Amino acid sequence: MRRLTVGDIVLSTKGRDKDKYFLVVKVDEQNAYLVNGRDRKVTALKKKNLKHLESVRNVVLEEFALRINNGDCVSNEKLFKAIKAVITKKQED
Repeated sequence: MRRLTVGDIVLSTKGRDKDKYFLVVKVDEQNAYLVNGRDRKVTALKKKNLKHLESVRNVVLEEFALRINNGDCVSNEKLFKAIKAVITKKQED
């Protein structure tokens, strides 16, 4: 399994947020810090153990990754819509 990076879309496989999709905004040795623009806003990151996440293959929101890495502001609404669009497209394939 490849290591998660900022901008990856992941699916939560355990906990209250099971079956929800998130954007990775930070990763350390054992945890990823996540947002989705709706339940988890940019100002309140969700800390999640890496073993409770499943990477959505080949999906990286590079625009958001660049903004996060540069310390720029990220809109919760735009983030939620981007994740929703990716997931909808993935389900259609």
